[in-house]
Amino acid sequence: MPYLRKKTSILLLVLLFSVLIPYIAQVAVYAESSGNIKDYLNYLTDSEIASLQDDIESIKQTYRLDVVIVITDDTQGKSSQAFADDFYDYNGYGIGKSKSGLLMLVNMQDREVYISTRGNAIDIFTDGRISRMTDNCATYLSNADYYNACRKFVQDVKSYAKAGVPSGQYRSPSDMTYGDKVARRIKSVSIYITALVISLVSTLLLSLSSKGKVTITSSTYEETGSFELTEARDDFIRQSTTQTKISDNSSSGGGNKSSTHTGSSGHTHGGGGRKF
Repeated sequence: MPYLRKKTSILLLVLLFSVLIPYIAQVAVYAESSGNIKDYLNYLTDSEIASLQDDIESIKQTYRLDVVIVITDDTQGKSSQAFADDFYDYNGYGIGKSKSGLLMLVNMQDREVYISTRGNAIDIFTDGRISRMTDNCATYLSNADYYNACRKFVQDVKSYAKAGVPSGQYRSPSDMTYGDKVARRIKSVSIYITALVISLVSTLLLSLSSKGKVTITSSTYEETGSFELTEARDDFIRQSTTQTKISDNSSSGGGNKSSTHTGSSGHTHGGGGRKF
């Protein structure tokens, strides 16, 4: 009988483990796969995190961009920009050699949403695009709708990643000195092409203006004193008005410029944020 009880106990343990092992494995996989969502305030449910993570995995595979979401009320005394940059850099995020990707920080301490970009994401997500993205998220965050704020962020990331780098995009380092900017312009090929074009046009105009001066005027065949003006009159005929629209790039939230700065890790980041 003792032997039979022992054998029965072993069989029960084997059966119990056979039931629990798949569940344990699933939990382990889930914990690993949800590494892009860091909700330290438990605003999101497990199913919401899983849904967001699935969308992020799709973006990572299709567009080679890492996407991170952090929700916290403790930025360790750092600004939203510094905390977002450091969290991304020091936690191993990013794809490829340039560690391409972006992070959205929901800073509940200062009620601010901030997006940090790195690598190829800097060029795709310009100041204008980031401004629109943070505006979209702030609408939901103001109403404490954290899931839809995160969902909208991921949707915008996918949309702009699909669109790619906008035409005319350029980087503008905010921490670059005047000397650095001058040196960068000197190294630009476009400045030499512009100078060459101006030189060619100037030379052509000077050449045309020096070809044979006209010596015959209206007085050449006119007898002196034969023309006399006896009456002068001004008649109003019509009035025409033209309008020209002056574009204001500032209203578009930065246009195609990607403002950049250097994080504490020494790496270049883009980004922007707003209160909500």
